[in-house]
Amino acid sequence: MALFETARFALPLLATGQAHKELFHNEALILLDFLIHPTVQAVADDPQSISPMVGQCWLVGHAAVAEWSGKDGEIAGWSDGGWHFIKPQESMKIIVTENKRSAIYQDGDWQFVETIAPPSGGPNIDFEARSAIDSILLVLRKAAILPQIP
Repeated sequence: MALFETARFALPLLATGQAHKELFHNEALILLDFLIHPTVQAVADDPQSISPMVGQCWLVGHAAVAEWSGKDGEIAGWSDGGWHFIKPQESMKIIVTENKRSAIYQDGDWQFVETIAPPSGGPNIDFEARSAIDSILLVLRKAAILPQIP
């Protein structure tokens, strides 16, 4: 950890007598804005293939190039000042808006939550149990714990 950064997300800290404190404060607020409800537009490798709007984020893929080179697996957020990168922490969760999927950072990589299909078929159909399971799946999808069924 650098002397003037937070331990988990390397947010810049202010120091006594520091010049241009507003720059460090603003940088910290920009990063916090990306982290409060972490959503990414999609997974991408090349920042030149997208047209970002201020406040949008992408999950950097495993074959990152250009400004994203060496940032594989990080969250890249766009601001008026350019790209900001956030190193994920264990158990961090994001939502990928492109395909409405959830991903959790575990063991050094993003694990995408798989879709669970509702019950169907079988020789003995319990309609009450199926209705209960469907209700549970619906609540989990609305809470963005499970991905949406395409």
